[in-house]
Amino acid sequence: MSWVRELSHGLEGRVFDDEATRAGFATDFGRIVRRTPAAIVRPGSAEDVARTLQFAAGHGLRVATRGMGHSQGGQSLSDHIVLDMAALHDILDVDEKGLTVTCQAGLTWRSLLKRLASFGLSPPVLTNNLDVTVGGTLSTGGLGVASWRYGTQADQCLALAVVTGEGEIVHCSESSNREVFDAVRAGCGQFGVITEAKLRVRRHRAAVRTYFLLYDDLAALLDDFQVLIREERFDYLESWCAPCPQGFKRVGDGRQAFAQWFYPLHVTIETDWRQPSEEGVKLQGLRFYKYVHSEEGSTMEFFTRLDALFALWKRGGFWDCAHPWMECILPWEAAPFYVTQVLGNLPPQAVAGGHILLWPARGHASSVPLFMRPRSEYVVGFGILPAVPPPFLDEALPRLHQASAASMMMGGKRYLSGWVSFDPVQWNAHYADLWPTILALKRKYDPKGVFNAGFLQAQSLGAADFG
Repeated sequence: MSWVRELSHGLEGRVFDDEATRAGFATDFGRIVRRTPAAIVRPGSAEDVARTLQFAAGHGLRVATRGMGHSQGGQSLSDHIVLDMAALHDILDVDEKGLTVTCQAGLTWRSLLKRLASFGLSPPVLTNNLDVTVGGTLSTGGLGVASWRYGTQADQCLALAVVTGEGEIVHCSESSNREVFDAVRAGCGQFGVITEAKLRVRRHRAAVRTYFLLYDDLAALLDDFQVLIREERFDYLESWCAPCPQGFKRVGDGRQAFAQWFYPLHVTIETDWRQPSEEGVKLQGLRFYKYVHSEEGSTMEFFTRLDALFALWKRGGFWDCAHPWMECILPWEAAPFYVTQVLGNLPPQAVAGGHILLWPARGHASSVPLFMRPRSEYVVGFGILPAVPPPFLDEALPRLHQASAASMMMGGKRYLSGWVSFDPVQWNAHYADLWPTILALKRKYDPKGVFNAGFLQAQSLGAADFG
């Protein structure tokens, strides 16, 4: 295409339009949506990002921003231009005294963690999968096993460099260009491209001690969640739902596999090596069904604890399946009924090669405006994270849509990192009172509708909203 050659002029980075490279950017981790881009831009600087967006706005083209392509609904895909932000992966500054780090947005959390390890520093919140980019998770929020206390990764931002849909480079923070700062954190890449971030970091202790507990009663687990949060007994809380298959039960005219559900809980505290265990105090009064195991290890080993699980999923072929992940955040009072009902209708084989997350948090742990969550003292996160062979997608997607709709009917909010296929009414319901703000931000910072990343498309907003 002639415009591809025109685009490449004046860029520090490179533009690729060969078939092999384009094919590598035609799908994402979700493996549900497929769009083959006309060109891939690997920018050499924020100025390259600005020039690309200016070009796209002037030529009626759409741009998707892509880190490691971990999106599940086509958010990092485009028929026109894909910005390969993984090309911008430098660490620019580590301020050991001020406890901050400044880096480019295409850097992975794993690479950042390795650099910070030599200083005994780490981000307050880390995602389970470290092989995703800083800019990618800041754009959705970014959750981890310390979010119950510290909120999202986006809450740890002190300043950002952003390129808007018209190609303007904006430096922003709480005290400067606050509107842009609040729009791009958890803004799903719809108002600007994050190119650089200054983040808060913390000193961690050298070792951790983890207690492996098992619950057979959801109510007991939820009660203990509140105790653990209120008393801050541990640094990290990690739980999920595990099925024990029971066979098949009659459902209508057929039979369906069903399970008794259990709830593993791992509670972890940072320690110094050979520090005496306070097990009796730390576990006092908790109503777990069984104390399974405990162990110590280095803090860095803890941060990478799920690498072994991901390796098993890859060896088993599950990594190559479709991943229509559905994550939601529920009001505390709605969680028992919702979780019980969803699990009661979920065949145990549906989570093969995946898992079902369950995590608690303080309702006010995050202050990021566009990170939508219920307004309650405590909230419960619930996520169905399956690996679905393509032939079974037609069966799986309606179940996930139903679980998503039910969470919203009960006052919950979707976490937008996963498979989201909202219609205009659902987008409006998700953002509620903020929906007019979303429309105004879109008109102001992306008036030509350049960012077409599978969210807030023209058909959702209405053509008039793009001027």
